[in-house]
Amino acid sequence: MASTPDFHEDRPFPLARTFRRRILPGFALFVAALLAITVLAAHYVTESIYLEQAQRRAAAIAHAVAKTVPETWDGFLAGRNLSTGEMAALRDAFGHEVEEFDLVKLKVYDLAGRTLFSSDGEGLGKIETGAALRRVLDRKNPSLARGRGPNDEITYELYVPLFGGAGGGARGGESLRAVVELYEPVGYIDAIMIRAVAAPVVVPGALLALLALVLGRLVSRAQADIDARTGALVSLRRKLETFVSAGAVAAAREAGGAGDIPSRRVRCSLFYSDVRAFTAFSETHAPEAVVDFLNRLMALQVRVVQAHGGDVDKLIGDALLARFDGADSAARAIAAARDVLAAVRAAAIAPGVGIGVFTGEPILGAIGPAERRDFTVIGDAVNVAARLCSAAAEGELVADSASAASAEAAFGPEETIRVKGREAELVVRRLRV
Repeated sequence: MASTPDFHEDRPFPLARTFRRRILPGFALFVAALLAITVLAAHYVTESIYLEQAQRRAAAIAHAVAKTVPETWDGFLAGRNLSTGEMAALRDAFGHEVEEFDLVKLKVYDLAGRTLFSSDGEGLGKIETGAALRRVLDRKNPSLARGRGPNDEITYELYVPLFGGAGGGARGGESLRAVVELYEPVGYIDAIMIRAVAAPVVVPGALLALLALVLGRLVSRAQADIDARTGALVSLRRKLETFVSAGAVAAAREAGGAGDIPSRRVRCSLFYSDVRAFTAFSETHAPEAVVDFLNRLMALQVRVVQAHGGDVDKLIGDALLARFDGADSAARAIAAARDVLAAVRAAAIAPGVGIGVFTGEPILGAIGPAERRDFTVIGDAVNVAARLCSAAAEGELVADSASAASAEAAFGPEETIRVKGREAELVVRRLRV
């Protein structure tokens, strides 16, 4: 099974942790992005509203001043140097419009940024250096900035260009003649925009938060179900694995869902044990006693075989077949056999066993239909190991001569025995433990 940083076959999929670490941050990021986009859009719309309103007021003021002092206004727009009296009249006309429109503050600048008119009378004749005013003078487009009004309230400073031309309007011609600065309180329009933003942001945000809460609870319940199901499956798998060899489990894992487990010949040493006089024992003892005897005996053999790196291929009634792979397979199989015989004698388990060890090349594969298979070794080598076991007395190991030669053990002399299924006699050696 392919592994991931968050998943293991023996552990349930971490759905709840994945939800907390990946999905919830995605929700939060989405809400934050929605809020940011909405706020930026609202800010843009707010500024556009203020600028549009400022341009309309500037045009209306210019039109009213043109009616009040037409010649002075035309001269001003035409760039003519005005007399002191004309400037005074022009300022009076602007002052009247400030009162008429109930403006917080009004200023008028010439092309040099000099203050020609100020509704509060401050800064007359001084040159303004603010960035917003400079943008209007340079680009000839309306601009705005945040500032403070006469009562220290937050206001928008709106800068609107005035152009020369027929009618004296704010966009009547091509030549920039002056810049009008209007002060507008921020509060009332901002309050409108906040209410406008609340609907598209707060409502979806609240719904998403509620959705996240509901999903969190559903995920928690799903995680509990996944944990329970995974635990049950792992427990079942481990129980089932006790009924098959470790080699079968490894081969199944390797094959995965790709298809059948491939069959092949393997070079290995086969360990075959069998209880002596088991038929008589089973007929003279209660079933519970027979099963208990086999369980104790098989548990002992399995522990020893696995300790020496062997794989228990199958249990066949009172017999056990194990496979040892690798270059030193024969030495380990014989060592396991010696330890089994010694352990059986030390534990005073009766009846005892005889063991056969043979090194050959059996076929390893999955035998049987798709509904019920047995992953095992078959062939002549298995038959020979069983025949050697049959030739062994209780507490005795019989091994082929080649296998015995690879182990450091006090085997007896070579002898030949006839093995069923083979024409030639087999050279073997015996070891009594």
